[in-house]
Amino acid sequence: MDIASTYSAKTDERDALYGGVGTIGRWGHLISAIEQLASARTIEEVIAILRDCARRIVDADGIAVILKDGVSCYYVAEDACAPLWTGKRFPAESCVSGHAMKDRRTIVIPDIELDSRVPLAAYLPTFVRSMVMVPIGQPQAVAAVGAYWAERRTPENAEIARLEALARSAATALENARLIRSLEEANDTLEERVAQRTDELEQTHEKLRQTQKLETIGKLTGNVAHDFNNLLTPIIGSVELVMHRAALDERSSAMLLRAMDAAERAQLLVQRLLSFARRQPLRPIALDLAGLIADVADLVTSTLGPRVALDIAVAENLPYVLADRNQLELAILNLAVNARDAMPDGGRIEIAAMAFDRRRHPARDVPEGDFVMLSVRDTGIGMDQATAAQAVEPFFSTKGAGEGTGLGLSMVEGLTAQLGGHLSIASAPGEGTAVTMFLPQAGIPFRTVAQSGERDLPVRRNRGTILLIDDDELVRGGTADMLSELGFSVIEAASADQGLNMIAGQQDLSAVVTDHLMPGMTGAELARKLRQDYPRLPVLLISGYQHIETIAPDTPRLSKPFRHKQLGASIAALLDAPHGT
Repeated sequence: MDIASTYSAKTDERDALYGGVGTIGRWGHLISAIEQLASARTIEEVIAILRDCARRIVDADGIAVILKDGVSCYYVAEDACAPLWTGKRFPAESCVSGHAMKDRRTIVIPDIELDSRVPLAAYLPTFVRSMVMVPIGQPQAVAAVGAYWAERRTPENAEIARLEALARSAATALENARLIRSLEEANDTLEERVAQRTDELEQTHEKLRQTQKLETIGKLTGNVAHDFNNLLTPIIGSVELVMHRAALDERSSAMLLRAMDAAERAQLLVQRLLSFARRQPLRPIALDLAGLIADVADLVTSTLGPRVALDIAVAENLPYVLADRNQLELAILNLAVNARDAMPDGGRIEIAAMAFDRRRHPARDVPEGDFVMLSVRDTGIGMDQATAAQAVEPFFSTKGAGEGTGLGLSMVEGLTAQLGGHLSIASAPGEGTAVTMFLPQAGIPFRTVAQSGERDLPVRRNRGTILLIDDDELVRGGTADMLSELGFSVIEAASADQGLNMIAGQQDLSAVVTDHLMPGMTGAELARKLRQDYPRLPVLLISGYQHIETIAPDTPRLSKPFRHKQLGASIAALLDAPHGT
């Protein structure tokens, strides 16, 4: 089987795994391509992977792979609905791919007939009417990948982001392939030195690949979380409003409860994705870990079932830890479920906690500082060294198809790292597994930490007028219904600019509720402008997690998806806060 057939078969297998060509499917194809590129050994393999994967990643009508060949651009491969230019060479100064490689930046052309960089004589006979060209390689571009569409359109930011992520991984793969080729051509008398150098380079590139993989998955996670949360927000809000408003029969209530349960499971999956990518917004406070373990013990026991015994071993006078309570509870539950699944015939699980003493428990990878060890130990089948080393990788699972997401341990490892701690795994075949979280000590009395809770906003009519800004009509409609239910009159705007025009004509606004990620001006930028122009007007920012690093930490924020009570509590806190001070 040739290289093209091999990678085509691999791609077909991953198609079955990741699903169709929707948003999730296209991000899944990107992950598949990155995994294949990480193992590519030759330039021909890299070209074959790009040819077989790039088109479905952006849902284009065609793609082309171009190599820089002196002063020419060589179109080496394509996958398109009609012939393009495979096998042809064009002068770099008059080729779009040449411009992209020279300038080392992505070129987006919504209409080829309106861009002077496009050689129309070559393009007009083809189906191409719009395109994106992304250079490959840093600091000097050595290749490019182009995506083409048969209609005039402006590609979405997510499409460009996926193509650029593919190009970054392809750059590493091409560099690896060129390095391997040069090593194979080395003189036989240098074999020993080449072997030593190869080992060093493999280790360096492995670290680089892992870093790039985590970076790419982190960006993927932000996009997926944003899309999912935008979908879940109106679903959860609408179901909740129907449940509270209507007098329902038993069957209808059961159906709505099932719908809410499914939505909350999807929300939990998004939280796991964000946790392993270390992008989960955390609210770390000083926590009584002993009390938390006692509180969660009943839930863990009911989850484990009758064939698994649970032991709790918590040291006396356990120091308080600095952590997010909800995320830590979820991490303990994840570890307990993993331990249960590793004991198909039953067994024992121990949840233990004690202060970390470096003299008694030497652990070279634990950062400097004071920590508490939280361990979940089982008597299950255990893992060999190679499996344990892969256990925290996202989507890696030893369970059968459909029995796990492969995100549980990744979520726990991401949470621990985000808190400034460390995760260790000790396991051996037939001897069980112990997973230990090293959590930073709070170092302050628990009573000195302000505890925030949700305060209900009393439901009254005519509470005032709120300007709601969101470019997503579904989210905007669902949020408007919730605000109306809370007693507010709602004015809706589809963009920040439209909202600013409405504010100028409204003298009695109670608050502004705005989405963060919108075309044009973002919600964070709008909030900053409103602080300057209308310092007494409260602003609540709604975030779907994408690009949250651009939001000022003191900006009131509510994360999607949210429920009616959470929105009410946020509005109550917003209206109570002093403004203009």
